[in-house]
Amino acid sequence: MYTLPTLITDNDKINLVFRIALGDIYSNISTFQDGLLQEASPVLLAGIGYNTPWTRDAAINVWNGCGLIASQVSKNTLLSTVVEENGVKRIGGEYWDAIIWAIGAEWYYKYAGDKEFISLAAQVIENSLAYFENTEFDEQLNLFRGAACYGDGISAYPDRYATGQAGFIRIAEYHSEMLVGKGVGIPMYVLSTNCLYYEGYVIAYHLTKKEDYLKKAEKMKESINTHFWNEQKGHYDYIVDQWGGSDYSEGMGQSFAILFGIANEEQTQSIIKNQAISPNGIPCLDKKFPRYEGYGTSRHAETVWPQIQAFWADAVAKYDVSKFEYEFLALTKNVMRDGYFSEIYHPETGNRYGGIQEWKGDFVEWKAEIRQTWSATGYLRMVLFDLFGMRFEEEGLYIKPMRTSLAKTMQLRGLVYRNAIIDISVVQKEDMKEVFIPADSEGEIKVVI
Repeated sequence: MYTLPTLITDNDKINLVFRIALGDIYSNISTFQDGLLQEASPVLLAGIGYNTPWTRDAAINVWNGCGLIASQVSKNTLLSTVVEENGVKRIGGEYWDAIIWAIGAEWYYKYAGDKEFISLAAQVIENSLAYFENTEFDEQLNLFRGAACYGDGISAYPDRYATGQAGFIRIAEYHSEMLVGKGVGIPMYVLSTNCLYYEGYVIAYHLTKKEDYLKKAEKMKESINTHFWNEQKGHYDYIVDQWGGSDYSEGMGQSFAILFGIANEEQTQSIIKNQAISPNGIPCLDKKFPRYEGYGTSRHAETVWPQIQAFWADAVAKYDVSKFEYEFLALTKNVMRDGYFSEIYHPETGNRYGGIQEWKGDFVEWKAEIRQTWSATGYLRMVLFDLFGMRFEEEGLYIKPMRTSLAKTMQLRGLVYRNAIIDISVVQKEDMKEVFIPADSEGEIKVVI
């Protein structure tokens, strides 16, 4: 079942861009069959330029709110990215950040209350954690090896890893002398991916109540703070490795550290204060690597990726509303101009721009896709989680809208939450109350704040 909510505010730009977001999301629903999805069924593709879901995209899109507006499609998409080998079900896709599926699975359950699915998901998550512990876990550092969550291209990595080819995975082929003796073995440890493993352990604990996962989560948090926190820079480093790592600031990693509670209050304030922001929003990395000097802005550095922009906006919203508004308005402006959500934007011009990356030994300008799903769902996230202040818990849905100058009045109609259909009306004022909707609510519910 698809459900199409309607947003009406006194800001026509927000209304239009929300409709564009829904249009881009729904245009990327197509039939597909793979993994545990037994027959061809509607799934959410990664974008208009893709013919399949991707594991990280699937998880992020469900998390961002697709589990509310396209519940069955979200479930199908998650199932399609699970593989079964020798009777063992685990998460498929690119190995390093596949654990992000756990977040998509838990959030689908928060939205839909599907107990049969979450029972299966618990098995998949446990199997996957065991698999990745066996293949990519470093017991000395208590960290997982692999790429950044958003960074499957080589432009996301320091010059010592360069191969002249586009894909991160080619490092294993071109720099075999670097590899450790198990798994793929590329010996880098990245902030965003290790934050995801921390959250994966937390979710495994939520679903199984096994204390060992909680202990592993706490130990992972300690390791991230020990190895990545840079007191001098006032933020987390991007990469840890035996060659000195990288002290660049990774937008997605900093956001995850705040959202997951890995950063304490003091660290959070420091990250927000020190994070570089371009004219069109937070860059995926605050600097490009030296080999790109003279070629332009590289694909995975300095460029603005809307899904990262949305995570950052969500992370900072309760600390500094003006920083949320900056990201929200930057993306709104660019989508208004184009009429669709781009995969990537140029940090200075705001135009659709794929960035420079190696390809067959040359530096080339990469394509930036149009109608990229996670860019559109990022906007959905900012509207639902931040403007309307929705907080989804086991017991139900809490709503406390943001105090903002973006819109004086807001209405969200026809939002399906489990067995309820919710209409929310908000008029901005100094002190807005919090409303609670129990998870077992049914029928039409009208909320006035």
